[in-house]
Amino acid sequence: MGREQRGPGNVQETDPMTGNEFRQIRQGLLLTQKELAHLLGYRHKVRISEYERATNPIPVPDHIASAMRQLRDSQGKVAVVWPRRVIRDWSHAA
Repeated sequence: MGREQRGPGNVQETDPMTGNEFRQIRQGLLLTQKELAHLLGYRHKVRISEYERATNPIPVPDHIASAMRQLRDSQGKVAVVWPRRVIRDWSHAA
């Protein structure tokens, strides 16, 4: 079972991440879609746009949601040490 921790805005940390939450975190970190795509290991910003769009969004994978929430909670301080290796580690931890 996942942790039942409440984050900012009373969002349960085990809840699926909405496109709006994803966008708010990205904007709060002052990252463009292109910059975040690069950090997440995507070649193009299209995937970020697909997560954020209001009409027919694709679900944010759990390991990406976890990474985004950790970035939000650390106020971006871990962005320097947040390459693809870390994303892969999170995806295997679930």
